[in-house]
Amino acid sequence: MKIHNILVADFAQSPDPIFPAGVKDNNLLESAVSRQHVGFGDKLKYPTAHASAATLAFGICNNHAFHNGNKRTALVAMMAHLDKNDLTFFNLPHDELYKMIIALADHRMTDIVRMKKKSAKAASADDDVEALTIWLEKRAKKPQRGERQITFRELRRILNRYGFDLVIPASGRGNHRDVIKREQVQAGFLKRGTKTIEKRIGSIGYRDDGTFIATGDLKLVRKMCNLTEADNVFTEQFYDEDAVIDSFISRYRTILRKLARK
Repeated sequence: MKIHNILVADFAQSPDPIFPAGVKDNNLLESAVSRQHVGFGDKLKYPTAHASAATLAFGICNNHAFHNGNKRTALVAMMAHLDKNDLTFFNLPHDELYKMIIALADHRMTDIVRMKKKSAKAASADDDVEALTIWLEKRAKKPQRGERQITFRELRRILNRYGFDLVIPASGRGNHRDVIKREQVQAGFLKRGTKTIEKRIGSIGYRDDGTFIATGDLKLVRKMCNLTEADNVFTEQFYDEDAVIDSFISRYRTILRKLARK
């Protein structure tokens, strides 16, 4: 639901809003999400990260549990699932990703993936999931350890959790943002009250909230805010799920808009 709600909010003011939004059938949604946990005894039917992501995407895409936005939700959910398992796409053409999700929705995954055994019968759900698993295994790989790509909007939200913020500089320079720290200090008569003060600790280049922040600037912000791994703020702790989802939506916005028209 979180992914669907983020997509709904993100596309609300676009030419292709997800409307009506929300869950159409909770049972179908539970069925779609639970596919990744299906098994026999201690053995999972989909034991690998690629297979689990594939069956999750298939379920969300084809169960039609949401009123609208099923393909968009399935695509972002699949990428978020891969990310949780330290897998991501490298230099994957957007058109290739778009063709994949359309094929999945049309039960034609076996048409774009060469299977070892291809029956003359129509592809089953298992065939589609197997084909998508093979497709993902060839394209979703483990990234090098380091900073992730996130937008300025998500950086601001992350910094807010730690008492920091990005604000317009006093100079009014639109292509920069000051990094500030907000602190509560004693104030008033006999210092019985408190007030919030803002302390400027640095500045970084800025374009707009939806733009990805440069890796160098991201490292600089973490360093100036004492939010690095050396400060015991580990990468997995710094980047949360919402930041990951937002980055996928920003990176693949063109595909998501095209899916709205299918």
